[in-house]
Amino acid sequence: MLINKYTSQTETYSVLDIDGNVTKVGYTIPLTNEEIQKSYYTMLLSRRFDEKMLKWQRQGKMLTFPPNMGEEGLQVATAISMHKDDWFAPAFRSAAVYLHKNVPMWKIMLVWKGNELGNKMPEELNFLPFNIPIGTQYSHAAGIGMALNYENKPNVAYTFIGDGGTAEGEFYEAMNIASIRNAQTVFCVNNNQWAISTPTAKETGQLDISSKAIAAGIDYIKVDGNCLFASVEAARAAREHVLQNKKPILIEFVTYRMGPHTTSDNPRVYRTEEYEKEQEKKDPIIRLEKWMMKNGLLDEAKKAELEEKINNEIEEAYKTMENHLSVSVSDIFDHTYKTLDESLLEQKAEALKIHGGK
Repeated sequence: MLINKYTSQTETYSVLDIDGNVTKVGYTIPLTNEEIQKSYYTMLLSRRFDEKMLKWQRQGKMLTFPPNMGEEGLQVATAISMHKDDWFAPAFRSAAVYLHKNVPMWKIMLVWKGNELGNKMPEELNFLPFNIPIGTQYSHAAGIGMALNYENKPNVAYTFIGDGGTAEGEFYEAMNIASIRNAQTVFCVNNNQWAISTPTAKETGQLDISSKAIAAGIDYIKVDGNCLFASVEAARAAREHVLQNKKPILIEFVTYRMGPHTTSDNPRVYRTEEYEKEQEKKDPIIRLEKWMMKNGLLDEAKKAELEEKINNEIEEAYKTMENHLSVSVSDIFDHTYKTLDESLLEQKAEALKIHGGK
């Protein structure tokens, strides 16, 4: 049973082992071959995108950046479960969801280059900007979920937070008000084992993070976030549960942050190479890749072709991003304020006079 009610849980639901074998007898894969191939493509794209962004940041070509390495499976699974007109209030480490939902890659790059215009999403997506403060996205998703319930909409709001974020007051407050007001919200915890340099055991007294939902009176799921198939099942079950019961739910995706917290972090200070290598055996991309190889959906030639395609797409996206970097003085005022009062109009005029509109 995926969904648990008011009882602590220690078992993590999983389907694929680290060698890409299905561990459940008679198991039905929850995705079509086409969906699996698209998922693999997005996960690999996200990984190569992160690797490029890390290099570019070290070269001074990008600003501070939080890679998604290790969380690709759970993020793509969540994106798969989203229906049209659902909402997404992301954390800062959520780029794989954006990529799977076809947000242009150059827009994501633009955000991490310091230009807010990158947060302007395609019209068909109800996506909020990347959220930098820890925990406030939970309140955003709670409020949106309350509105969806009030308007009797058949949709939900999704949000992510890291395991460290579950120690924030806003984590509990958002779930509590969402529970009281019957918000149609799927709260997700990406338990990647580290809150920057702090391990889970030193950031929370309850290592079964999923059961923190009990305090808010909501149900929860604990799932292997490095297993795409299990994560898809969990995300879909959570969405259905929310709409059927008009109550929020919490999913704990158990995963591992393979890279640094951000480009300003050095994991080698607090993690040994031996520890990292052991954890990397659970890599969601490698597990899916092994399953696909065994089931005729991938071979070395196809993988090499895909790698080349992805590399070219990332390089082209960077060139496109560079063409959107220019910001005028007018943009700074007009993007920040819907309307300008007299004092702001005076400031804008003075700035334009001094800087000539550049």
